[in-house]
Amino acid sequence: MIQNRVRMSDISEQKLEENRSGYELTESFHRMTDVLKCKWTIAIVNGLNAGQNRPSVLQRELPGLTSKVLTDRLKKLESFGLVERQAFAEVPPRVEYTLTAQGQELVVILGSLTTFITRWE
Repeated sequence: MIQNRVRMSDISEQKLEENRSGYELTESFHRMTDVLKCKWTIAIVNGLNAGQNRPSVLQRELPGLTSKVLTDRLKKLESFGLVERQAFAEVPPRVEYTLTAQGQELVVILGSLTTFITRWE
């Protein structure tokens, strides 16, 4: 007979906390909100969605965005599986970023959030 055992590590990985409104917030939720709260993240995601795949184009289209912040944000978005980086073996080197399926789903969510905000302003 196979017993269903729960390891302590499983419990800590699935640990949930309840906020005042009763919604369960997972660690993944907290990490995602940490990514999204950066001033430039949503603008970068929107730029990628509009086809601005090269960092130089994104930086040109987003005045005030430094190359360091852009690089940091793109790395963070890549680590969360929202964007994919593709390096081309060319001279000079060329790098492009595209939204993954998860990143494209985030665009839909951001669109819904924008609609909500506009409706209730």
